[in-house]
Amino acid sequence: MKPQIVNAKMNRELLKSKIVKIGLFFAVVASIVLMTGSLSLKDSVYITDEGRTKEIKTNETDVYSILRTEDYELSANDRVSYTRDENNTGHITIYRAFEVNVSADGMTHSFATVGGDVSDALDALNVELEEDDVIDYEYSDELFPDMKITVTRIDHEEWQEEIEIPYDVEYIDNPNHTIGYEEVLTYGENGVRTIYYRDTLVDGEVTDTVEIDEEVTVEPVNMVIERGSATAHSYSETFSDGDVVLVNGVPTSYTRVLSGKSTAYTAYPGAGTASGRPAKVGYVAVNPNVIPYGSELYIVSQDGSRVYGYAIAADTGGALLNGHALVDLYMDTYEDCCSWGVVYVDVYVLSEGNG
Repeated sequence: MKPQIVNAKMNRELLKSKIVKIGLFFAVVASIVLMTGSLSLKDSVYITDEGRTKEIKTNETDVYSILRTEDYELSANDRVSYTRDENNTGHITIYRAFEVNVSADGMTHSFATVGGDVSDALDALNVELEEDDVIDYEYSDELFPDMKITVTRIDHEEWQEEIEIPYDVEYIDNPNHTIGYEEVLTYGENGVRTIYYRDTLVDGEVTDTVEIDEEVTVEPVNMVIERGSATAHSYSETFSDGDVVLVNGVPTSYTRVLSGKSTAYTAYPGAGTASGRPAKVGYVAVNPNVIPYGSELYIVSQDGSRVYGYAIAADTGGALLNGHALVDLYMDTYEDCCSWGVVYVDVYVLSEGNG
């Protein structure tokens, strides 16, 4: 009996030992299962930051919790994207912000961005460009760290300038007045010439000015002065149809000049002449074979001290026909005739008469 009892105890001890071993085995297996199960619950996540990619395993689903766990620090302007692919693999990309400078209108503005192009930078700072403004990049150029974009303002301004046009002076020679006599017939007024300009301004500074047009906006009014052109006072104050123009007391235009002795005569009121014209100052007697009737004449003493002036050949007489005198000058009074006396003259034929 005793051995059986011993064997029974031994069997019980062996059974207990087996149970313990089995329990340990299952505990180990359970632990392994639990560990395996925990690993299977962790996802693969790829984090890309500044061109470098890192793979991690995590059960976290919040992106920022994942980044904090992995010690990724973000600035206020950084941006993060998170996607999962068909294999339930996560992809986190960190876009680091950088500074871009835009200079315009005398000021430089900086702002942080994670990308974009030049047009995005201008829009972000509300910088608008006019038609002629220029920038040192293309609108489509991509932004990069510490990029400096400069906007140059190009403006155009038009203005005008008024320049005075001095009036000219016109002279009308009057052979019935001596040299030195002047009378203003029309007072002169200056005119105005308007010149139009266009300035080119670069950032508010004028860099170029061009003349674009000009016009006379006010025409000048010439001063008209009548002046004496005779070397002495003209006895005859009769003008020809065309004014006699004198230079130094001598007509500037004539067909011929005759020199000889002049005398003077007068007649009763209403008297006529050989040509049928009335006898009056300005009508003189000549030899019609030398100076035809109707010829226009200008008569002045050879020394220029005495001027009969403009005259028309209208009469004749014996002294003239026989050559004792070149011309006999009609005067108002006998006293004037005596005062004239005999004077050697130059007779300028302005035009030839026809009777």
